[in-house]
Amino acid sequence: MHNGRVLKPKHTISDKKSFPFKSISHTNMKKIILLLVVFSSALLHSQEKNFIDKPYLEVQGKADTLVTPNRIYIDILISEKDTKGKKSVEELESEMLSKLKSLGIDTEKNVSMQDMMSNYKKFFLKQTDIQKAKSYSILVYDAKSTAKVFIGLEEVGISNVRIDKLEHSEESKLQLLMNTKAMENAKANAVSFTKPLGQNIGKALFVSQNKNVTYRGNANQIRIRGQAPQELAFKTKAIEYNENIEFEKITISSEVITRFSLE
Repeated sequence: MHNGRVLKPKHTISDKKSFPFKSISHTNMKKIILLLVVFSSALLHSQEKNFIDKPYLEVQGKADTLVTPNRIYIDILISEKDTKGKKSVEELESEMLSKLKSLGIDTEKNVSMQDMMSNYKKFFLKQTDIQKAKSYSILVYDAKSTAKVFIGLEEVGISNVRIDKLEHSEESKLQLLMNTKAMENAKANAVSFTKPLGQNIGKALFVSQNKNVTYRGNANQIRIRGQAPQELAFKTKAIEYNENIEFEKITISSEVITRFSLE
């Protein structure tokens, strides 16, 4: 205000003349987006058409292998409830560790305590019993050691034992090997089709992995000297340490679809 008059600034942010460009309207923006979509679709269609115009052969390749699990994880629950309160969790824990050591298990390396809050459901344990229980995971490397653990723990009154999972230490490497063999199989299949026609296959135009499967079978079953599988729980007395037992093998497989150009 100056001498009773309000002075207006020469230029304000809202003054359209101070900005040399105009804002894009909503309608124009929609048109631009539509043009971009049409252009992108046309480009993709052109690339796809160029690919389809080339003569090619589509084949499938497969490969698989069987491996014996060499990493067996066993879940153990020790609970005062199992002994009707006659033994404390600490006493059961001490007896468990002593038995495992006598079986040749490295309790420092291969025995670890689990979180009861996340594992109590595995053993159908009520939440009210969690304070009087402990859960452990044991790692062994073959079925024979697994049987020894089940039998040994049963001998000291620990029966809440289950196999959690089966693994092989070289699974990642074996999977890569199966991928390679699946591609080799696909190429061999392509050659078997083109050779009678007097044609050759060229470069791979397209490769897709159709399946990549690792089948582990039933972790709670073992096979004794080729007999039918039987549950490895509460029946371990019938399995002697010198029995020839083994887990069902892990299947690692790969399946690919490949398109080779024809020459």
